[in-house]
Parts: sequence; structure tokens; C-alpha cells
Amino acid sequence: MVLTPKAAIEVCQEAAKRNLWILGIDGGHWLNPGFRPDGSTSWTYNKPNDYKPKLTENNKLAIDNIKEDTANGYTAFLVTISKPY
Repeated sequence: MVLTPKAAIEVCQEAAKRNLWILGIDGGHWLNPGFRPDGSTSWTYNKPNDYKPKLTENNKLAIDNIKEDTANGYTAFLVTISKPY
């Protein structure tokens, strides 16, 4: 599902509350109709072995990435989430 910047940030915040790991953010532009991703705005974070204590930090980095991409003119985002292990 393609999300607005505000909705993508809310998804990241909710994921943190539920102990879910943000694996990636793909930014792009919403063109009516459709999403055009921009590969230069792709953010990925692979889980380290001791990821649980770093979950909050990781999800904050994802939010910061969305805010930065939004400031650069990107209007739509895909958020990839992982279940905890």
C-alpha cells in the first residue's frame, strides 16, 4: 500500500509500539493514478544479531528518512515491516 508521508510516519510509530522492525522505506511520487518509486530514496536497514535493543533507534531512523525525503519533494512511500523473531 502506498502511503502519504504522514501515514508512513504513523506506521513507523505504530510498528515501534508493537515491537515490529522497519526493514525498508521506498520513496517516490504519487501520480494520479499510480506510484512512481525513485530508487535513490530507498532506505534499508538489516537487522543486526542484537536487534531488539536497537528497534526504537532503527524505527526513528526510518522516520527521519521519510521526513528528509519529504523535504526533498517526495510525496508517497512504501514501508516494509518485519515481525519480531
